[in-house]
Amino acid sequence: MLWSIPETNKKIHMKKYLFALTAFTMVAFVANAQSAGDSTKNSANHQRSWNGHQKKSGYAMGGGSHRNMHGYHQNNMMMNVKLTDAQKQQVKALNDDDRKKLSKLEINDNITLKDYRAEKAKLMKERKARYQDILTPEQKSEIAQAKKQRSEKMEMMAQKRMEKLKTALNLTDDQVAKIQEQHKSSMEKAKAIRENALLSEEQKREQLMSIRKVSHDNMDKILTADQLKKKEEMRNNRMNEMKNRWQKKDS
Repeated sequence: MLWSIPETNKKIHMKKYLFALTAFTMVAFVANAQSAGDSTKNSANHQRSWNGHQKKSGYAMGGGSHRNMHGYHQNNMMMNVKLTDAQKQQVKALNDDDRKKLSKLEINDNITLKDYRAEKAKLMKERKARYQDILTPEQKSEIAQAKKQRSEKMEMMAQKRMEKLKTALNLTDDQVAKIQEQHKSSMEKAKAIRENALLSEEQKREQLMSIRKVSHDNMDKILTADQLKKKEEMRNNRMNEMKNRWQKKDS
């Protein structure tokens, strides 16, 4: 048993363990450095850039900056906008230029957090305008139509969920109207948060979670005691169904 080992032996075993752990860490570090080869310098430069960015933000942002910077183009591409070869080259040049500007901004330790976010927002706005200049009127129309269709689809899905909830909880028309109004307000606030380039990814997540919590709390105030009980039962049933599905996948 562990508790029967003399104190002296415990210390000896612990020293051996720490020595072995240190040796293993050093070996892994050396192996990784050797495998990196010529990319070591690039990785170091990237790390310095990332560290500078963390200093300005106060916490790691999970690479959100680059995704935000190029998210506009990525969203458009998801809408199946077909670019010509010439346009692709223009977009590539735009991406490279913005990446350099953002990297330069991230490693600037002489800038305040407020100024950093303002400059980042400016870069994103400029990039959006430059990308628009690359698109043809037909492509812009295609994007607008795709956005409209996506919005209509989401609205239809929300309406179906509300009808299902009305039936399950036996909601009155007045309750439905209040819930829909509350939902609309929450969606507008969430949209404003997501589009606010002055907020970090962490701040956006925190504020969106706060809106979601407030939305749930407000909905609970609209429901009766029996409806709240039924709502909780439905939630538990969904959780159990999800748990069972995951267990089947794992088995």
